[in-house]
Amino acid sequence: MEKFRLHFFKENTREIDLKETISFFEAIEGFEIESDDKGLRFIFKDHILKYEARFLILPKSQVRDIYRLNPRFLDINFQLEIDILTPNYFFNKMIEIVKQLTERFNYYVYHETFENVLNFRRDLIVKVFSLLKERYLQLNPKLLNEYHLIKTDKLNNIFRYMEDNLELHKFYEQSNTYVPMYHFLINKENELKLAFEWKQNTLTVLPPNIDYIFVNRGNDMMMIKFDEFFDFANKYLEEVPGFIKNTYVVKEKSLKRINRILRRKKFSKVLDVFSNTSHTKLMD
Repeated sequence: MEKFRLHFFKENTREIDLKETISFFEAIEGFEIESDDKGLRFIFKDHILKYEARFLILPKSQVRDIYRLNPRFLDINFQLEIDILTPNYFFNKMIEIVKQLTERFNYYVYHETFENVLNFRRDLIVKVFSLLKERYLQLNPKLLNEYHLIKTDKLNNIFRYMEDNLELHKFYEQSNTYVPMYHFLINKENELKLAFEWKQNTLTVLPPNIDYIFVNRGNDMMMIKFDEFFDFANKYLEEVPGFIKNTYVVKEKSLKRINRILRRKKFSKVLDVFSNTSHTKLMD
């Protein structure tokens, strides 16, 4: 797969403080460091989202047409390398690290689409990345059969919920409130639908952007549309404080009313047939 490469430059010097650079990456959870005659690699592996990026210090310059650039800025053979189809949420996480790098070590940045070496500009870097991703998909339309396109805001909510799931679990641990993970479903029209499983009579968090709920009633499983449930139950739900909008929680004081809704209300029968997919097949 094609890579997006962002290069680091310094003003009037090529000197890199390797000791401080290593310390910088060692302080960030998720990085692994490798070194051999091909260079020094700082590899970020996101164990929740399953994406990867690499910061590379290489033996020689990888910048094409380097001689047309302002000679005041010198290539230090240091670059960020990331898959072009990476979701914007993860890309932005890596660009935040780029920002920290440039501030700590007085680096400048360059991409081959830039006219010249620049000070760090998040908006420009993200815009270029998004345009190149869009162009790559236009040139490789068959890839759209492997992925499911989703709006950036919605995908950001999904990924943030996944990342913060453990913290939410700790927050609600004392109240024995279940914090579910998503089920990613594809219907026969190849549309993405989000669901979660809820054991009846259990306090639970309701993730954002849900389409369906699998209600586990012990002896059987009932699938209901979230919107229908919400119409009946919204006045008994509370938003999770300080979190993603439309993330709700069922508290003890409302559990009996919620159980009554799940037992007595007549929900539309879900006729769709679904297959499972993974969050790694989602793309904005």
